[in-house]
Amino acid sequence: MAHIYLDELQLLAAAGLAAAGANPAMAASTARALVYAESQGLGSHGVSRVPFYAGHLRAGRAIGSAVPSIVHERGGAALIDAGSGLAFPACALAAEQATARAR
Repeated sequence: MAHIYLDELQLLAAAGLAAAGANPAMAASTARALVYAESQGLGSHGVSRVPFYAGHLRAGRAIGSAVPSIVHERGGAALIDAGSGLAFPACALAAEQATARAR
């Protein structure tokens, strides 16, 4: 069985997503999450989803140029809008905001 290093797999996944129209940040964030899932033994939520997400990008079901943003905030809470892009950049922003706001 062939082996591939996780960083190489992440680059391949990001390249596939970028080729389908994802902006660099979206491609990298999504690839990072999918490879992490794969590395944890969750293949059903891993890189097998790259063609699925690429299909969404190509069909316009997800907007590859989208950048997540905070659309409302109050105290320790923030509402993140993915801008109709893939969810992973918005999830990363949400985790970053949760960490910062918890302090």
